[in-house]
Amino acid sequence: MDYSIVPMGGIWANGSFNVPIAVSDKYIKLASEYQLKALLIILSSNGRSSSAEIAKRLGITASDAEEIMEFWIEEGVAFAEGMEPKTVPVPETKEEDAKAEKTSKKIQITAPTLTPKDIVDAVQENEEIAGLLNEAQVVLGRTLSHNEREMLVNMIDFYGMKSEIVLMILQYWRSVNEKENSRAKGIAYVLKIAQNWLDDGIDTIEAAEEKLMQLEKSNKLWKEVAALAGIAHKKPTIKQSEMVLAWSNDFSFDMISAAIEQMKENTPAPSLPYVDKILKSWKKKGIKNLSDVENESKEFEKNKAEKPTKSYYQKDRVQGTPSFDLDEIMKNALKNTEIKY
Repeated sequence: MDYSIVPMGGIWANGSFNVPIAVSDKYIKLASEYQLKALLIILSSNGRSSSAEIAKRLGITASDAEEIMEFWIEEGVAFAEGMEPKTVPVPETKEEDAKAEKTSKKIQITAPTLTPKDIVDAVQENEEIAGLLNEAQVVLGRTLSHNEREMLVNMIDFYGMKSEIVLMILQYWRSVNEKENSRAKGIAYVLKIAQNWLDDGIDTIEAAEEKLMQLEKSNKLWKEVAALAGIAHKKPTIKQSEMVLAWSNDFSFDMISAAIEQMKENTPAPSLPYVDKILKSWKKKGIKNLSDVENESKEFEKNKAEKPTKSYYQKDRVQGTPSFDLDEIMKNALKNTEIKY
């Protein structure tokens, strides 16, 4: 059966707005219900909205709205205040698009919608799920909501994660919020971490412990980087956390600070991609300490000073014999006589 939109009617009373074709071609499958709703809210608000407004209209918390928007930030569709817009190339052909989708291992918040009966059935049929839900309540110190139970069941039954690893993620999530003395990171953050771990192939306790150590290190480093760079967006995305962690693996914080200072001197607004390019350039050139940075700067200034500069008359002058006599023109100009070319 075919369907068409009614060309006239109440739905058009308040006007309309543009929606990118990619939303129906690509993201209708990749994005979750709430991610799509959040995008529509922004598009209907002239391309700009706040987490508070998104949360109000969707009936969720502001922190959950920020977690939902991380998907669009990482896709290069949106960017938060204090962040540099990221341009993501769109595959030119359907074959490339299919290849990109095939090679992507990301999971999204979208998963089977479970009714309370579905969850009860899953608990009765799978001892691992039953144990996970009981342990999760102990870890969080409270009764789980339906959405939380649904998410945990799907993490085991749909995404195939081990219950021990899911519990480690829950414990980490609780510790982060306790340190910040609030539910600064919504429950969607748990699934976001799970997504990242599945992408990285983390399926053992040892690998999960190593990843948690890296997360702790990157969170601490992010706070220092954000403060030094003047970034208003205080909570990093998963990609930003990975980026600053990669910096720390290659450079000392003094070197990271030097790169940030160069960024501040050359960009009108904080730009972590700019810092990333500087550090990657230094790594390629073998620049490892502040002394190397200073030497490179001196060498650059020296080459700049030694490079011959063309005069005003030289820079656009055509090679060969000129068709006029410049000395004659200057003499005539001084005599205020008619100049003949």
